Amino acid sequence: MSNKSVKRGCRSAKRRRPDYRRNYGYGKKLSEAIHQALDQHYGRDSHFNTRATHKRRAGVFVSYCKRHGMNDARKIDREFTLQFGAYIKARLSSDYEWSDGEVDEQISVAYAHNAISTVNTVMRAFRGDDTLKVSAREVLGVCRKSVRTKEIKVDVVDARYAANVAIAAGFERGAALILLARAWGMRVRECILQDLDRMKREIEVTEEAAILEGCKGGRKAKDRSIKVNEFRMEALNYAIEVRPEGSRNLLSETDTVKSFLRTEINPCRQFLRSSGIPQFMELRAGFAQDIYEEVMGGPSPLKGPIRDKVMDRIAREEVARQLGHNRVSVASAYVGGMRNAA
Repeated sequence: MSNKSVKRGCRSAKRRRPDYRRNYGYGKKLSEAIHQALDQHYGRDSHFNTRATHKRRAGVFVSYCKRHGMNDARKIDREFTLQFGAYIKARLSSDYEWSDGEVDEQISVAYAHNAISTVNTVMRAFRGDDTLKVSAREVLGVCRKSVRTKEIKVDVVDARYAANVAIAAGFERGAALILLARAWGMRVRECILQDLDRMKREIEVTEEAAILEGCKGGRKAKDRSIKVNEFRMEALNYAIEVRPEGSRNLLSETDTVKSFLRTEINPCRQFLRSSGIPQFMELRAGFAQDIYEEVMGGPSPLKGPIRDKVMDRIAREEVARQLGHNRVSVASAYVGGMRNAA
């Protein structure tokens, strides 16, 4: 074999190894490379919501990289990730102003922790190891607060009012989602993709329905079954009434979840706020409080002290189950903690 052939073979082998190409071989543009790396890391046929969340959050890191001339993930080292952590920490106390006058808004502790977590995940997806992983707690100097302290003020009347405002503005499917989220405790994606016909059939047989489609992490569990009541039936029937013809959910044949969020859900956020509801998540929190108080036979920890620790535990387990969480501790983010126990 000639020297020329040997050299050509070496170059071909070099090209086949992603470490030798920009962004570890996932693409020349950093943002696109991150998307590709996450898809390969988690698999394109699973963890849909997790991938979408990390891709959305990664935008903050990509913007930071652009400002610092970082266009190749191979050049990112621990020092750079720590510098990003310092930037995120600075945004905890106030707005962050760049030298060109552009301002990045102040962020919450939860958002800051999520931003660091996403960078750790992205670099693991690129490298296949945790060499560059940083501790959000150490970098930020504060812990994530996952216990709700503010009282929930989203009753059924508020949800109906917001839905009526959305209907008047021509967003009927957005109104249906508002009602479904408050009545059934579903996440936005779950409301969009839920098989409404299946739910109706299950209710006719068992007087309860399972939340299966669009669940976080692709989780499908029959144990997340919720008993029907008048308001839940009202919300389901309205969603069936306004869904596109021939569809089992709120999407039309030409819709995607992304397009539906842009055209139907985002415009409805203003209707929530005008009704005293800060965001869609608050609708889910209102549902959680209803479940807790129904099981407990009394007020949630956000309204008063816990009188019965045993029943409190049972109520939290039920809240976690109906919200689709495996960990009981997650209930504290919706109904408050146990520090008020008598």
